[in-house]
Amino acid sequence: MTDDETDRQRYLKAAQDFLEGCDVDWTPDALAQLADVFLPCLQIMCDPSHPWDPQGGTWRQSGILGAMTDAKKKWERFFERTWTRGKRHDDSGFDLINYVGFVMRSDPDSRWGAWGEPAEQEKS
Repeated sequence: MTDDETDRQRYLKAAQDFLEGCDVDWTPDALAQLADVFLPCLQIMCDPSHPWDPQGGTWRQSGILGAMTDAKKKWERFFERTWTRGKRHDDSGFDLINYVGFVMRSDPDSRWGAWGEPAEQEKS
């Protein structure tokens, strides 16, 4: 068994333990989703080389609409690279999932967060 296969088996076991600990009746497909998709997304968020606030302040400052805007940009990049160029781009997919997660965790009443509502357009 290669190191990658050993790591994947360990990740699948950890995913199973996690889901069982959350009282979820897991399926093999759910274990693979957690180990192969969500784990890499979380690894990106936990990477200390990224300049993001580990408490989520970086994405929260723009509110739910800022997070939605970022998610849309990530979707467009993922679509363009995967659909239009015909080559799946995992980094774009992981970023998209993380930004959608930020939307799901955003305060729905905080439209633009610390940025505040944009000013009305001046009439000329």
